[in-house]
Amino acid sequence: MTHIPTGIKVVRDGRSQISNRDDAYKELKKRVNNFYCTGFMNEESEERNKQIGNSGRSKKRRTYRVKDGIVIDHVTNKTASIKDIFRGRIELLS
Repeated sequence: MTHIPTGIKVVRDGRSQISNRDDAYKELKKRVNNFYCTGFMNEESEERNKQIGNSGRSKKRRTYRVKDGIVIDHVTNKTASIKDIFRGRIELLS
């Protein structure tokens, strides 16, 4: 029995075809679950974190303070009105 997306193969060698199929299915299910829960998910989450970061506060580009009506760009240290930014005048922060 083979799980096509992962390429995991399970072979059982017994006297009964039905018993072999059932045992192989149970073993394949266990191996596929283990694959997705351990190594594959860790690799996927590492790749995602590499692309988007861990969203830490130190990596923040802008702060939108809607209550005060301002936007602060932390890279350029400039401040602009939130209404101007929402109207498309993003160059005020450049």
